[in-house]
Amino acid sequence: MKRMTIASLFLFVLASLTAGTAWAQNGHYITLSSSVDTNTACYDVNLKEAGLGNSGILSVTYALSADATFTTVCVNHGGNQVQGQPKSGTGSATQFTTLNVRNGSTSGTVQLCPEHFTLPDPGCTGGQKLEIISASYNNVVLNDQLPSDVTAGVKGLPQLGATGLSVIVP
Repeated sequence: MKRMTIASLFLFVLASLTAGTAWAQNGHYITLSSSVDTNTACYDVNLKEAGLGNSGILSVTYALSADATFTTVCVNHGGNQVQGQPKSGTGSATQFTTLNVRNGSTSGTVQLCPEHFTLPDPGCTGGQKLEIISASYNNVVLNDQLPSDVTAGVKGLPQLGATGLSVIVP
């Protein structure tokens, strides 16, 4: 009987330690907020992911994907819109950003910017420049691409947009 109690106690302690270790490696987002940067027309995600614990992961490469609609115009040297109709177009893109892990967590900003899309061409000529006047992002998904025993999972993010922009495309 005494032998059975000691063996049971040993198994209980071993199971408790194992469960505690697994729990410490469950990734989760502490911060996850989205916005459209009106200076760049980029979709920005500020995040902090914790629970990476003793997983041995030194960095996380995030994939930020979305469908986007952009409206563009041509502007002259004086920054004035030239005659003609604005052009709108829709496309899909993914951008990868790698953040370092420190003390079991990582934080930073992941961006998806217009240069990763094929922008609509309003027919700029000569010294005219392409300018984005509106941007709208939908079907936005953030994926930390971590193993299933560590990941915080794939997260759908809000549809966001901005109008009244004046973002010159290089």
